[in-house]
Amino acid sequence: MDEKQQLRISLTLSSSMQLIYLLDTVISDILKEMEFDEEAQEHVNLAVIEAGTNAIKHGNKEDIDKTATFEFIIDDEKLTIIITDEGEGFEREEVANPLDPENLLKDSGRGLFLMEACMDEVAYSENGTIVKMVKLRNSPSP
Repeated sequence: MDEKQQLRISLTLSSSMQLIYLLDTVISDILKEMEFDEEAQEHVNLAVIEAGTNAIKHGNKEDIDKTATFEFIIDDEKLTIIITDEGEGFEREEVANPLDPENLLKDSGRGLFLMEACMDEVAYSENGTIVKMVKLRNSPSP
């Protein structure tokens, strides 16, 4: 691939959790094609599924009339994933820390933490309705 060349793949899903398997299929194929090692593939796959679940379930409240869009930008150095939903958004600092003792036994609330742990960069914009995640090709595992 030429240094400045980028490949872009877009996937738009109706906000149904039944469609998450499509997201899993697409990201798995991209990661294999980019030749990420197995551990990196598992980390990115987990982060993308968590982000997709958040967009569909929490952002769009599983409203089938709303969509979640996933843009995968592939280049020689990194994979960038931009997830957009039609929800009201959230403030990152208001989301409870899953490592706080009172949250350890809760069965939810770990998605953002996992995304941030598994990726090299995670940024939230437009009140959290847009999430940008980056995984470098040669990044060390967490």
